[in-house]
Amino acid sequence: METETKRITDDTPISFLTVGQFRRIFGVPTQKEVIKNEIPEMFGPKVAAEISGYSLATIYAKTSRNELPHFKRDNKVLIRKQEFFYWLTENRVETSKEFAINLDCKLRERVKTR
Repeated sequence: METETKRITDDTPISFLTVGQFRRIFGVPTQKEVIKNEIPEMFGPKVAAEISGYSLATIYAKTSRNELPHFKRDNKVLIRKQEFFYWLTENRVETSKEFAINLDCKLRERVKTR
């Protein structure tokens, strides 16, 4: 941030500023900063779509098929933050190194039992 503001002088035309520079100068948080810092404990499908990158239609489809943990009150869908992040990260894929280590452990166990 400091290097960017050092390049900006009183003679720098505003039209040469990037949106990011403009936001930093005027203290306007970026959309990612707002989402990261201000996620409420309970939120609706629109926020879930913004956080996850899924489309709104996909979020609704996953709730209607009960694939996404949610609450429903008066036809309004609500999602608890902690459960949503757990759901997003529950299907972790092993790295190649982790896979090799686990396979070695399984093979060693098989040799020990013989």
